[in-house]
Amino acid sequence: ARLRLERAGAIVFKDASANKGGVTSSSLEVLAALAFTDEEFAEHMQVTEDNIPSFYQNYVKEVQDIIERNAQLEFEALWREHQRTRTPRSILSDELSLAIVKLNENLQHTSLWNNVPLRKGVLEEAFPKLLQKQIGLQTLMQRIPENYVRAIFGSFLASRFVYKYGTEPSQFAFFEFMTPYFSKIQ
Repeated sequence: ARLRLERAGAIVFKDASANKGGVTSSSLEVLAALAFTDEEFAEHMQVTEDNIPSFYQNYVKEVQDIIERNAQLEFEALWREHQRTRTPRSILSDELSLAIVKLNENLQHTSLWNNVPLRKGVLEEAFPKLLQKQIGLQTLMQRIPENYVRAIFGSFLASRFVYKYGTEPSQFAFFEFMTPYFSKIQ
């Protein structure tokens, strides 16, 4: 049905692209729960009848900003890829997701992860700023299970790369993409 609508001229964005806000919101709530001690979580994130912690209010705003930014990046990538290939957006949505998942899996098991200054630089961009300000990057990396941190590292780089370079990048695109990260750590 989506393809038929697109062939008729309708602009259709698949639910997989349009509904990521809930997944992002849930993931960032889990991240906060993993990052804080039980006491810190109760103080900063637990809403009661008489109290909505200011950290919680600000964190919700940051999560909304992250969702908006991710949606903008995905929209721009889908639009650009459609203009380039004329492939229906509903198919491109699957292709973008698959490219991100595959690159994420590969990145988590490369030597990039072992480059600690690079890892920190990527995670500084990937972790919510309020959590970093409240707890510190080093504490976040210590408290959050490594497999979760690896997933954040890989998915952040993979999504940003695919959103910028599309599903069929040149052979040198990843090198070009990573150059600013390596420049920061030298």
